[in-house]
Amino acid sequence: MKPTALVTFLVLSSALFAQKIDQELLNKLTEVRKADCDSAISLINQYQNLAINHPEAELKAEFFMEAGITHYCLGNYDSALESYQLSLDLFKSIGSISRPVELLNLIGTLQKKQGDFDLAEKYFNEGLNYALNKNDSLGIGNSLNNIGILLFQQEKFNQSLVYYLKSTAVKSAIDDTIGLSYNYDNLGMNYAVLEKYDSAQFYFDLATKYKLLIGDRAGYAIVKNNIGEMLLELGNLNGAEPYFDESLRIARDLSYAELEQHVLRMKSNLEEQGGDYLSALSFYKDHIGIKDSLFNERKSQQVAELETKYQTEKKEAEIQTQKAEIQQKNLFLFGALGAIFLLILLFIQHRQSSKLKAEKLVEAHKRIAREAEIQAAIASQEKERSRYARDLHDGFGQMISILNMNLQNLQKGAKPNERQKVFEESSKVIDDMYHELKNICFDLMPQTLIKKGLESALKEFVDRVNHTGKIFIELNVFGLKDRLSEVQEISLYRISQEWINNILKYSNATKVTLQITKDDDEITLLIEDDGTGFDKKLLISGKGNGWKNLNTRANLIKGEVELETQPGAKGNTLIINAPAYTESPEADEVEQNTMEVV
Repeated sequence: MKPTALVTFLVLSSALFAQKIDQELLNKLTEVRKADCDSAISLINQYQNLAINHPEAELKAEFFMEAGITHYCLGNYDSALESYQLSLDLFKSIGSISRPVELLNLIGTLQKKQGDFDLAEKYFNEGLNYALNKNDSLGIGNSLNNIGILLFQQEKFNQSLVYYLKSTAVKSAIDDTIGLSYNYDNLGMNYAVLEKYDSAQFYFDLATKYKLLIGDRAGYAIVKNNIGEMLLELGNLNGAEPYFDESLRIARDLSYAELEQHVLRMKSNLEEQGGDYLSALSFYKDHIGIKDSLFNERKSQQVAELETKYQTEKKEAEIQTQKAEIQQKNLFLFGALGAIFLLILLFIQHRQSSKLKAEKLVEAHKRIAREAEIQAAIASQEKERSRYARDLHDGFGQMISILNMNLQNLQKGAKPNERQKVFEESSKVIDDMYHELKNICFDLMPQTLIKKGLESALKEFVDRVNHTGKIFIELNVFGLKDRLSEVQEISLYRISQEWINNILKYSNATKVTLQITKDDDEITLLIEDDGTGFDKKLLISGKGNGWKNLNTRANLIKGEVELETQPGAKGNTLIINAPAYTESPEADEVEQNTMEVV
């Protein structure tokens, strides 16, 4: 037992004579558990019968939550699950806001640890729904992050990225500094596996800053190791080494054996890739020694492989003496190589021919797609012109006729007492004409978008929709400090406008989240609603022009379109990922060539 754990154990043991469970006892249980789980479980066993019969449900629930965490620490998963479930039922019975969410996430983590991903997902989603119902922002952020981790472990990297970004947005809104330090590390790892290394480095750097800010040296060391692993994966051995060295130094300072053995393994891999098999072997032996002390296992086969590589390096000198014998076999080898070379030439020729055919087929598909986009744009433009003509004819035409009749009455010599009434009616008609003209101008091109930029224009659009009372739209904008290019602002505005109009028409949604997120490399548009899901194949293959126009807008800013929806399920998500800076056509040309129905 560690000295600090022994002191805490003795202090807590003296409290046993009091034979009561209070907050002070629970705090001391947590301290013991953090120092030594074995000492904590012995105390929990002594108090368990008293806890079961305790009259205060909240203290009883806190005790069994701590018991579950301790059992999990020792690998007693059945006992941990039993304690978690008892605590969860108690917290729900007293209407606790945040504790049930924590427990549902703990149970989900336990199931994930045992490899039952489906059951883990069930508990994480239950925790998310509970947090949403209770408006528990911290619980929402943690649940979204846990779902992201689960998807990441299942190698569903694009989906995990969406949940990490949602979680980060929630935690940023509530200034959850500790939670953000974990989220940024997760985003760094996610972008790394997606090979978006600049974004990965950006979020890893944020994670290290936040870890230092909250004084989490262990977490800081883990992030440094993750950066080293990314650089090692890229083959940047010199760049990776200082990150591993710093992580290893901190792990040893903190006596963090689990991290130390992992970093030693990474150092072994680095030296092995660099060809220094002796150093690789030394690091690997240190890694095995620590791991044996933690898990009582040996990796003799892997050590033997490194030993073999080292012995191979020593034998290279002996191999040089055998060159004379090898030269006698060269004639045969040259003949075989000639045959292989001929086969390779034939293969390359066949591959080039296939490649040319494939390129022609791709060009044909691009041409067809471009023609479809042009046809969709023309059809939308003509439809838009027809609508504006109808609005002008039906609205302005009628109002002009009324105004003309009033002027004729004045010309015919209306009585003095009637003239004031004619003037008032004419003034009202002119006001109506002004408002009608203002609405048409807003549809054509909002002045707010031109003068103040995307964020202000979206806020104006959202306010207009919310004012109708039919639906509520929540607008979130992150990282948009400077204005985008005209093409980006117009395209993202029109995509948002088109998709939200589709939601209003078809999805029966009551709430929409519209979010713009921008970092140094990428800008992301996310539109999420709680409406009814649909078959996206029908949308993509449909005869309407809305989806085609949306993709045309995205292509103009080199964006990638993702749509998440399931027929009959609740909720739909549209995501547009585009480079932060692109060279595109002039904005007015783009607007003319891709006019949409709004």
